[in-house]
Amino acid sequence: MFSTQLAKRAAEGNPIRVGIIGAGKFGAGLVAQISQMQGMVASAIADIDLGHAKGAYKASNVPSDAIQRVGNVGAMNDTIRSGKPVITEDGLHIIQSDLIDVVVEATGIPEVGAQMAYHTLMHRKHLVMVNVETDVTVGPFLRRLADNAGVVYTLVDGDQPGVTMNIVDWSKTLGFEIVAAGRGTVFYDDDRVGIPDTVPQRFGFSQEHIERRTINFKMFNSFRDGSKAQIEMTSLANMAGLPPDIRGMHEPSVNIEDIAKAFSLQEEGGILNRHGVVELANSVTTDGNQTMLSNPLRMGVFVVIRTDHPFTQEDLAGYNLYPGGNGKNYLLYRPYHLVAVEAPISIAKAALYGQPTGTPLPTPVADVITVAKRNLKAGEVLDGSGGYTVNGLIEKAEIARAENLLPLGLAYDVKLKRDVSQGEAISYDMVELNEDSFVLKLRRLQDATV
Repeated sequence: MFSTQLAKRAAEGNPIRVGIIGAGKFGAGLVAQISQMQGMVASAIADIDLGHAKGAYKASNVPSDAIQRVGNVGAMNDTIRSGKPVITEDGLHIIQSDLIDVVVEATGIPEVGAQMAYHTLMHRKHLVMVNVETDVTVGPFLRRLADNAGVVYTLVDGDQPGVTMNIVDWSKTLGFEIVAAGRGTVFYDDDRVGIPDTVPQRFGFSQEHIERRTINFKMFNSFRDGSKAQIEMTSLANMAGLPPDIRGMHEPSVNIEDIAKAFSLQEEGGILNRHGVVELANSVTTDGNQTMLSNPLRMGVFVVIRTDHPFTQEDLAGYNLYPGGNGKNYLLYRPYHLVAVEAPISIAKAALYGQPTGTPLPTPVADVITVAKRNLKAGEVLDGSGGYTVNGLIEKAEIARAENLLPLGLAYDVKLKRDVSQGEAISYDMVELNEDSFVLKLRRLQDATV
């Protein structure tokens, strides 16, 4: 249906016009994918580094002299009408343009994401949220704003929360119970304390690759220190209504064929205390050698479903789905996710059908709490996800509220009031909050209404 509708819009000269805020690796990849499509165009890119914005277009063979820099909304509208790509330092120019149909927020910074998301929805534009750091902090509030404005607020297809949500929705549609849903990880024993400086070494990036793909060391460090997986599963939890079984999830080392066995109830040979949870499947051995398992999920996604019907159980087994839970649980999985490559699906779904890939429930079931990455001293300033000071861990929302724990999305540029030990959860009363923070204001509104 997407391809037919997009072809129609292309024939009518009325493509979906997309504005992208944030021109890092994802933003450039999205421009590349849209450049190969019909019925959709990347009309404008905003980034505080115009070199990144220009580079995103040039990587898709747009001539430098065709790329127009603008400094106000009027100039942006004029340039878009002329069919030329636009770059700007100010995301509000994209949001305020009458010609942009869908805004993609891809900065990865909670404070910036909250501002851009709020203004996008207030201008009644569909918003595709790549910035899961913002989503897990104020996503339910943003979803309410979108509903009131009659537009779509959606997580992005291609990223693991959105890809997993597609499988969850498919499963629920067919009447299956969700036992566990999540993603694979590659998590070594020393990853939790990793810092941005070690990103080139840990990922094997050359300097040429770092510069060409505009690699953000802090963001990539969050992939390796565990925070990103915790954040993404919180986003999935709040879309699907699946809380964590325990703080931080179990994250066992498990091959693909054993996922459904591991993520079953304890009385059925698994590790779970309950059904309906988010989880992680680690791809690294726990035998002390820290090597890759023989058949790991790596960066893929999974859903363990359950049926009590003997006929369906026989069918699922007959179609070679890996079993667990005494023959009632079965594994659905995808061994890959394609991030920016699949993102246009969410853009098209929102613009053509007014539907999200996935959007937070009005009341969150999980939160990402802030945990000290090392021993911290009073007066130190926290630097958020992927930095030098803290990690994020998923926790049930009611526990995070009861213990007054600081959301990771608010742990940026705030000063500690006292010493904190490595691994200790940080509460609101341990920090001096920045009262001018926009994301803090939205979070307080969210907390007051759930």
